[in-house]
Amino acid sequence: LINLGRTMQEPMSRLQMRDMLNDFLGHFLEFMETVLTFAKDHADTIMPGHTHFSQANPITLSNYALSIFDNMHRGLEQLELSYKLINRNSGGCGATSGTVWPVDRHLMTQLLGMDELLEVTYDCEASQDHTMQLIFSISNICATLSKLTMDIEIWGLEEIDMLRVDRSLAGVSSMMPQKCHNGDLTENLRNAICDILSSAVAGLLRTKAEPHGDVLAMYSFPEKGIDALIKAKSVIRRCDVLLRNLHVRKEVMLKHVKDGYSCMTEVVVYMVRELGYGGRRAHRICATLVRIARDRGIKAPELTGQMLDEAAKLCEEQPPNLSTSVLQKCLDPVEFIRTHKNTGGPAPSETERMVRIRQKVIADARARQEGRLNRITQGEQLLKDEIATIQGNQD
Repeated sequence: LINLGRTMQEPMSRLQMRDMLNDFLGHFLEFMETVLTFAKDHADTIMPGHTHFSQANPITLSNYALSIFDNMHRGLEQLELSYKLINRNSGGCGATSGTVWPVDRHLMTQLLGMDELLEVTYDCEASQDHTMQLIFSISNICATLSKLTMDIEIWGLEEIDMLRVDRSLAGVSSMMPQKCHNGDLTENLRNAICDILSSAVAGLLRTKAEPHGDVLAMYSFPEKGIDALIKAKSVIRRCDVLLRNLHVRKEVMLKHVKDGYSCMTEVVVYMVRELGYGGRRAHRICATLVRIARDRGIKAPELTGQMLDEAAKLCEEQPPNLSTSVLQKCLDPVEFIRTHKNTGGPAPSETERMVRIRQKVIADARARQEGRLNRITQGEQLLKDEIATIQGNQD
């Protein structure tokens, strides 16, 4: 304790969190690679895109997966900031005022393989904001993963059947033998994520009414960060297993899109661009067409140009006289995906470009991770050298 400047808990907890965060980052980068591989494999898997639980426009499963990846990448940036804040040396701070012993805090920073010195001695014991930063970083990642598991469970409903979790991971009801459900994995994941999210709330409540100083709430707070890392590692590994064991039913996904009316926006675009209709006029006519089709139980592949004219007349608008072939080309989800190749769109060519960029993102992240581990190794070697020098002088 004297050599550390009369403190132990603060630098020790930082060393523990640093080691566990490095371990977590290794698994997290593997998961990000799994997500990216999943996206690459499904560049041509067309599925309904939803807003407010209704079909909006077609997307690809790849476009969805890339969104998950980018959420994880933003989470990685937060985790790396957390690492930077954690990997600061608070040793030698004492309880409040440091020590009169000749402790070289800068040398201690090097020997511990830390990047910076947490200079103000009072700040070392009082703050613990680095722990809060870590917990919120993990919570932000897990909130997205919770949504992912819910989507997978919904898409796996028998009434939807767009994907299935491998039977080796699916559960069977103890009462109803016909049930083969994904809940054993997805629901348990959300339960585990709830525990992690509760840590963020507990952290806020733990610190809100405390003084800015060395009190028990701050003394024990690092345990909450370590606990969040343990739980998050389990969640990440199980999500990785989940993605690797999804059986995607491409033909069912495409049928859902074809039977729906999610390409109707392209009819509006055609009417505005090619026929000179105003945007709201075209929108009203197409909305009326969809209402007529739903009332009559007619799916999108069965719509005709005559039905579009009928909808226009009901709106007291000039019939567009569109041929059925032109109408159906506008309603074709495969054509929709092919033409939506604007930046970030779902077209396969755009997906390939985005995947290539994100492969470099992973490579750069792994290089940074290697640099962090090397920094610790260098500190350990320096410490061994210093000890050997001391022992040599004593001899």
